[in-house]
Amino acid sequence: MFATNVLNSVDEVPAADWERLTRRSDIDSSRGFLRFREYLEPGRDLLLTASAEGELAAALRAVIAVPGSGFTSDPWKFLGSTAVLRAEPGQDEAELKALHETHAGLIRGGDGEDGPLWQTLTRRFGPCFVVREFDRSELWYAPELDPAARARATETLIAAAQRVAIAQGAGTVAFPYVPVSDPLLREALTAAGFQHGTLTGACTIDTRGCADYADFLSRLPSRRRRMFRLEEQRLADAPDLDQGAVDLGANADRIAQLEVNTLLKYGGVADRDAIYEARIKLAEELPEAVRIAAVRRGGELIASAMHLVGRQSVVAMTYGADYGIEDRSSAYSWAIVYFPVRLAVEAKLDGVRMGFEGFRAKTVRGALVEPREMWLWTPDPAGRAELGELLGLVGARNDAYLSQYPQVARESQAAQVSQASRSTGAQR
Repeated sequence: MFATNVLNSVDEVPAADWERLTRRSDIDSSRGFLRFREYLEPGRDLLLTASAEGELAAALRAVIAVPGSGFTSDPWKFLGSTAVLRAEPGQDEAELKALHETHAGLIRGGDGEDGPLWQTLTRRFGPCFVVREFDRSELWYAPELDPAARARATETLIAAAQRVAIAQGAGTVAFPYVPVSDPLLREALTAAGFQHGTLTGACTIDTRGCADYADFLSRLPSRRRRMFRLEEQRLADAPDLDQGAVDLGANADRIAQLEVNTLLKYGGVADRDAIYEARIKLAEELPEAVRIAAVRRGGELIASAMHLVGRQSVVAMTYGADYGIEDRSSAYSWAIVYFPVRLAVEAKLDGVRMGFEGFRAKTVRGALVEPREMWLWTPDPAGRAELGELLGLVGARNDAYLSQYPQVARESQAAQVSQASRSTGAQR
């Protein structure tokens, strides 16, 4: 049996206990990263732990989403966006209109009010109790737990999440980025009555077993190897540009401005001061892990990318650029791909985790895509059925869309079909 505890911060767990629990996990389980996430997220932070005989055995971290939560941190914002329908360019206008109407109809149900679809979802089902880290929803386990104990701890924490979510004013428990390669979590969520559908994918570049960068390149298909070499050489040969690593703290102001530029370019909303403060906070929490890839012209940063070096991988966090400078050569591909790949190879890590979306630019340079499923639970059986219909529509669209990209785990599709057949009768 496991005893559960509800905390508000990783700071409430003794540092030695947290290190013992997560010592084989990646950097987004680290105390510094979680403290950074607690600082960053506007919602209410919760940490659920499971202990056996006084020893920390497993944990999950969650945030109750609020209107100020970001697009990837509030599942309703992602699920309510028409972008998740993956409409094809040139798609028949009537078909597209019908698709959008079906999507909106499933979201609004009997709610006749207008307004953004994510607000309708919040109104209908309540705010989400969201379990996620950088690019996945996961639980952390003490390395010594055997498979049976892990399964029991998972069941215990999911049940606790369902109870705590309702007690804390959330209407839904959401695991929005579950890897298809995590059968333990997926089976436990099915047994607990969750509904699911594919939402997006996470990109990774594999560097396992590479002796050095030349060895990594030698394993690439010839066309991709040539791309790597040409793009790196093009930037190195640019007469007015130079590239290298810079200190985050000393350049946080300029890095924040470059990130603002990129967010605005792609239709995002940017608070420059908030981004600056967040970069300073990250430098304080993870000083040994942060690496900044910088491209300069005349000594001034014109492009930069922020990466974290963890135990298992390099995590590619953000990119920014000065779009007023027309010729930045291959700054993007070097800063966001080639620089972190070199870091991963040099540190003998498994690879580079590149986050969500942007699949074409990443896969053409060797990234693999692993689908991420959104799993949702709400206490009302009718509400679960309605969410199942919505996730079915979105999931089918995303499964078809992601199938065009090279995937990490194609064999998982058979497991998905098997689990889907079991989930039809699962209720809680």
